[in-house]
Formats: sequence, C-alpha cells, structure tokens
Amino acid sequence: MDKCTFCAGGPEADNSKEEFEKYGSNRLAEGKLPLCAEMCSTKSLLAGDGDVIAQIYKERVAKRGYGSGAWGWQTAYRESIAT
Repeated sequence: MDKCTFCAGGPEADNSKEEFEKYGSNRLAEGKLPLCAEMCSTKSLLAGDGDVIAQIYKERVAKRGYGSGAWGWQTAYRESIAT
C-alpha cells in the first residue's frame, strides 16, 4: 500500500519548495497530526505520543469492554454467535 501524502512528504528536505511541489504540506514536519486522524468523526483513528494513545485505549476498554463483552458486540455478531 502506498503511503498517504496528507501527513508526510517524501524524501526531500522537510518544508522545502521541492517537497511542497511534489507532495503538498508536510503535516508531520509542521507539528500537526495526520489529516485522517484529525478528521475522523468516530475518533477511531488515533495519532500522537504512544503513552497518550495507550491511556486513551485503556480508558475506552475500561468503559466499553473488549472482545465479546464489548459494547455492540452482540448486535454486530449476532448471526455468527447463533451458529
């Protein structure tokens, strides 16, 4: 899979004219999050410091559960459970 160029430029120097002409803005070099993570309406895509992401994930698991105990699991997998 090719990488998305919304978040990072190519091999050219960060914020250089050549990089901008080929790839547009280099969001990561500008200190911004990847566009997909910023625009994700469900907040399922996370980006940033690993410790912060881990804490968010732990809070979600504690609140929603995980595996077959997760919120919505029975609705989403009702048919596969019955068989």
